[in-house]
Amino acid sequence: MTLAFIVDGGLNDPPGNGSDLYASFESVRRLYTSVAEWTGLPVDRLLTRELPPQQEYREAGAIRQATVAFAICDLLAERGIQPRLLGGLSLGGMIGACLAGSIARADLFGLLAHLRGAPEPTGRAQAVARAIVPADMDPEVALGGLPEGVHISADLGVTGTWGSRMLLLSGYRDSIGELAGRLPEGAVEAHEGLAIGYHSPLCAPVAAYLEPAVLGTEFHDPRLPLCSYLDEKTVTTADEVRDIFLRNQTEAVSLPYVIAELERHGTELALLIGPAQIDLFSGSAPFPVVQIETPQHLQEVFSHLHDLGITWPST
Repeated sequence: MTLAFIVDGGLNDPPGNGSDLYASFESVRRLYTSVAEWTGLPVDRLLTRELPPQQEYREAGAIRQATVAFAICDLLAERGIQPRLLGGLSLGGMIGACLAGSIARADLFGLLAHLRGAPEPTGRAQAVARAIVPADMDPEVALGGLPEGVHISADLGVTGTWGSRMLLLSGYRDSIGELAGRLPEGAVEAHEGLAIGYHSPLCAPVAAYLEPAVLGTEFHDPRLPLCSYLDEKTVTTADEVRDIFLRNQTEAVSLPYVIAELERHGTELALLIGPAQIDLFSGSAPFPVVQIETPQHLQEVFSHLHDLGITWPST
C-alpha cells in the first residue's frame, strides 16, 4: 500500500497538545528532552500554553507542534510504519522536509527557535480572515476583487463540511473589513487574535530576518517524494527545499497542490500527523485520510492497518 504522511500548518496547537503522548511513552519523553536542548525551551514550557495564540505560536507553539508530529512519527516507525510520500502545509511542509531527510531535526528546531526573535508588524493593523467561495468559481472573481493590501494566503480546497472552497486572506485589517462589508454575511470572517498577515508580502520583514539563518542551514536532497505546498510539483533537490523555507513567509500555500501531487504518486492512504483540521483533508483528498493525534488514535490506526493486511515487526 502506498502510504503518505501529511502534516498540517501552524497554529494547530490545542490545549494539552502532546501531554498525553509525553505521559504515555518513554521515547516521547526523550524526544522532548532533546528538543529542550536544541531550542533552550524547558520541557515544562513545551507542555504548557501560556500566551494568546499568535504570541504562543512564536514563543513555543511551533516548536511544540513539530515535537508532537515527530513524536507520532517515531512511534509509528517503532512499529515499522513508514511513509512512501510526504506532504504538508507551511510548518507541516517543513516537518515533512525533515522527515524526508532534507534537514536535520536539530537544525529545524533551531530555525523554529530563531523565529522567537522575528520582528512584529508595524504600521497599519494586520489580520487574517477566512473566506468561503463557490467551488466552481475563480476565488478573486467570487470575492469581487481584492482591496489594496489584501492577499489570498492559503487555498484550503473544497471542504467536507461546507462543500465550498475555503480560503485564508491576509492583509490590512481595515481592508479586510471593507471586503467583508460588501459581501454576504459570513463570507469573510476575521480571525480574532491574529494580527500578522501570514503567507503574504506583509511578512517580508520576517522573511528577511529568517533568511540568513535559512541560508546558513545545510539542506539535502529528499530521500522520499516531498510534495510542495507552494508549487504544484514534487521537490527533489536540496536547493528546492531551501527555496521553500525562504518563500514560506511571503507566499500563499495550497492544500490542493499537495493533494494533487499525492494523488499523482498513487497514494492509497494518508495519515494526518498531529493536530489538524481533518475536514479540510478528508473533504479534498480522493484517498482515505486518518488522523493521528493521541495514544488512542495510534492504537486505532494499528488496528486499521492490521485489518488492511499490513503488518509490522513486534516490539
